[in-house]
Amino acid sequence: MLEVKNLKVYYKSEEGIIKAVDDVSFKVKDGETLGLVGESGCGKSTLGQAIMKILPLNARLYGEIILNGQNIIKMNEKQMREIRGRDITMIFQDPMTSLNPIMKVKDLFVEIVRAHFPDISKEKAIEMGGGVLKDVGIDPSRMNQYTFQFSGGMRQRVMIALGLVLKPSFVISDEPTTSLDVIVQAQIIELMNKLRDEYQMSMLLITHDLGVVAQLADKIGVMYAGHLVEISSKENIYYNPKHPYTKALLDSIPNTDINDKDLKYIPGSPPDLGKPPKGCRFAPRCEYAMDICHEQEPPSFLIEGSEVKCWLYENSQDLNNVNVGGTND
Repeated sequence: MLEVKNLKVYYKSEEGIIKAVDDVSFKVKDGETLGLVGESGCGKSTLGQAIMKILPLNARLYGEIILNGQNIIKMNEKQMREIRGRDITMIFQDPMTSLNPIMKVKDLFVEIVRAHFPDISKEKAIEMGGGVLKDVGIDPSRMNQYTFQFSGGMRQRVMIALGLVLKPSFVISDEPTTSLDVIVQAQIIELMNKLRDEYQMSMLLITHDLGVVAQLADKIGVMYAGHLVEISSKENIYYNPKHPYTKALLDSIPNTDINDKDLKYIPGSPPDLGKPPKGCRFAPRCEYAMDICHEQEPPSFLIEGSEVKCWLYENSQDLNNVNVGGTND
């Protein structure tokens, strides 16, 4: 469905070149959901925007993004407009600022449908929108309302419906539960799982919430400072993490055991992507760092079904000598 090869997204700024995404590769199969997690500023949203080719003008894009056999990077804007919304779509994290407040919901659907299929009548486009709204749990009669008349959770449902009205094969969902309360979060998660199966779509889920990704993703990729440091099945990531950063992320989740009051954290701060450190970008914060980690950037090693960008796994004996471990729970 989607294959990303050696993707780089560099921003030109007054301070120099910002390497927001640096040599990232992964695949997403038909019907599969890949979750991308990591600290704020690690490049998750930039990667999603790169796939949609909606980056700022100062961005430079390198590598390959193969969607259904076509290299998106080589497409011009006219070609991209033809596939955005129809073959690939993006659900943004803030529906309040993403939805036009002076357009009724029905007009939003008409705009999207007729942009790709101008021969479809306005009435048919509204009918199509009403069907998808019903699928996301909104009465189609509310299509005559403006989006500011909806609650936060309902606006998110409208965003999802707009993204799915043309039945795209690939959906990028950027922080779909941000700013929603826990009850509405649970409803949105349940809805997205249901729609993924019904619409038979593949998904890239971008989030910082490890609880959300555990419920929605089949595979998980862990990003740090523009690099994809580990990618594996959901089970491997949660129960047998390999990269020290992955383990540190999992350990930083607060323990619900009232007797355990110690909060764990990752010391230090993420590096400046305009001047990333030599070698492994996590080395300055890593308790397992060796001399080579500060000198050479590690390649990706395939270990027990996980692709890990870490020098700990350069030699097979390291698997016996170094135990990065799993979560305590």
